[in-house]
Amino acid sequence: MAGIHDQAPSRRGVLQGAVAGSAALAFEGAFRAAIAQGADTIRIGALNVYTKGFGVFGEAAYKGMMLYLEEKGGAIAGRKVEIIREDDEFNPQVGLQKLRKLVESDKVHAIMGPLGSHVAVAMVDYLRASGTPWIITGAGATDLTKRRLPNMFRPTVSNWQVAYAMGEWAANNLPKDAAIVASDFITGHDIADSFKESYVKGGGKIVKEIYPPITATDFSAYIADLRSVSPGLTYCFFGGTDAARFVKQFDQFGLKGKSTLVGFQSVLDTDTFSGQGKSAIGGISSGIYSELLDTPENKAFVARFKAKYSVTPGIFEETGYSAMRFVDEATKAVGGKIEDRDAFSAAMAKVKFVAPRGPLEFDPVTHQAIQNIYIRRAKEENGAIVNEVIGVVKQIGDYPGNKV
Repeated sequence: MAGIHDQAPSRRGVLQGAVAGSAALAFEGAFRAAIAQGADTIRIGALNVYTKGFGVFGEAAYKGMMLYLEEKGGAIAGRKVEIIREDDEFNPQVGLQKLRKLVESDKVHAIMGPLGSHVAVAMVDYLRASGTPWIITGAGATDLTKRRLPNMFRPTVSNWQVAYAMGEWAANNLPKDAAIVASDFITGHDIADSFKESYVKGGGKIVKEIYPPITATDFSAYIADLRSVSPGLTYCFFGGTDAARFVKQFDQFGLKGKSTLVGFQSVLDTDTFSGQGKSAIGGISSGIYSELLDTPENKAFVARFKAKYSVTPGIFEETGYSAMRFVDEATKAVGGKIEDRDAFSAAMAKVKFVAPRGPLEFDPVTHQAIQNIYIRRAKEENGAIVNEVIGVVKQIGDYPGNKV
């Protein structure tokens, strides 16, 4: 989500002071009632951001989930599945409120989501107390898996996996002087710190760091700042519409061709290419998936996704799809009794399969997905912008410091 950290970056300390949920709620009665329903519908709460600038990624994960369920006839282990969507609005307080609604009122059997690491951090204490199985479909904060929740699984990105691998590859293959531009919140700093550590360790030098607020809509002043230092490469992290705007303006203000554009996976992906157009061409990124992976599993997935949605899938579509398969496999392993949380979590920890993105299994200590990281370059193919794979870092596990 490849190297060893000597110590955790100081900004990650923000995670340790996360918003705590109430741990004293009357869960037992609610879940005795849920279990009494027997082999009724399996209810899964899809708690994610579906609006605002990052909403494209929440919708993408949801589409992947629904495609998988459609392939299975809308059922898992012989039980019908109901997905209950709630929008966390990329806000920790809203996310915690919606989480309580899903667990206490809707009595969901599992939570899938969210995208925002700051939202996920706010959910930790509540879900530790409730014991509700939690399958993260986006939030990549490196420290999340250090929390060691027995009911939490992350079958998706770790910021450290993806950014550290890119820093290492860039130090060996790209210019040795870099500027970093990243959104100013937990995820942006986590990603920047992970890239910086491996890039500097590999002989690179950071000449500038810029952290625009997530409310920024015009990046011209920040790009002018970049022009003043003329970095050999520019490493960036933004999401959704912010990523589209930054890449377009990076080109429009004349930096493309003078500084190699390098990004975290969300900066240059199918969900942002439509807003970037040819400005994205030549941009390099690291990520857990590429739509051009030449494997039977991926070719079949891309074909089915295009047939249903008429667009090419990207990272979060594949994440939602594979996350739902983890739930399916674990539920079948316990005979459909997803209500038996301990058995379900034990089964989930043992699930492994070859996903569209490649081999997947969980780290036995932290429950982070062990997976390939792909180095990708955006190119135009048949009139569309796609990511070709130019390098692979195979089967990276969790940040080593999380296992101590």
